[in-house]
Amino acid sequence: MKDFGQRLYLTGVSTDIGEADLRDLIVKYTRIEPCKIERVDLQTALPAYVIEFDGLRDGDIQQIGSRINGMYWHGQEIYAHVI
Repeated sequence: MKDFGQRLYLTGVSTDIGEADLRDLIVKYTRIEPCKIERVDLQTALPAYVIEFDGLRDGDIQQIGSRINGMYWHGQEIYAHVI
C-alpha cells in the first residue's frame, strides 16, 4: 500500500483543461507540486484524473483534497477524493 494516502481522484474537470493547467491549479491552492497527473475516464464529458504526490506528511493529502473539493473552475464544480 505504498501509494495509499498519496493520491487524489479528481472529477468534474472540463475536457478543455490540460495537464499544465491542472498542475498550476493544484500548486496555486496547495503550494504542493504533484509528481504525476494521469487522465482517466477518457470517454466521458468530464474526465477524471488521478493525481499523485510524493513525500506527503500525515494529513497533507486530506488538506489538499479539502482545498480543491467543491471548487468551481472553468464553469465546472470539481470534486477531490483521497485514494
